[in-house]
Amino acid sequence: MKIVEIVIGIEGPRYNFLNYADPTDPKRLKLDLSERCELFFRYTDELMNEGWRFQARPIRIADDYGVNFSSYMWVDVLPDETELPPRSAFKIIYECNRMGIYTYSLFMLDPLGQKIDLDPDIENGTGRIP
Repeated sequence: MKIVEIVIGIEGPRYNFLNYADPTDPKRLKLDLSERCELFFRYTDELMNEGWRFQARPIRIADDYGVNFSSYMWVDVLPDETELPPRSAFKIIYECNRMGIYTYSLFMLDPLGQKIDLDPDIENGTGRIP
């Protein structure tokens, strides 16, 4: 199965959350998916070491009703067998069963325990013009 990695990091003093899966070319957290895959969410090593964690429920997909996305599953070990702190990584399966644009909400905790919610989009084939 195809794996899409989302590595959440912060850029600059204005707290722009970006995907650092390719650390040399960070991208927005918006996803454009066209096939069944496993979405793997985690923090950059820097944020993990600073104490960033996901809330007890790390993600919610708006208006999906269990059609395109599975429930989340916590991940405690990376593929290279590196152990992760609790609630710092999770995965969900994207089934690609229904076309549309979905907003997903990530529920995070900063090192002070403050709740932070992000609401990027997932687009899968609607041809929507922004």
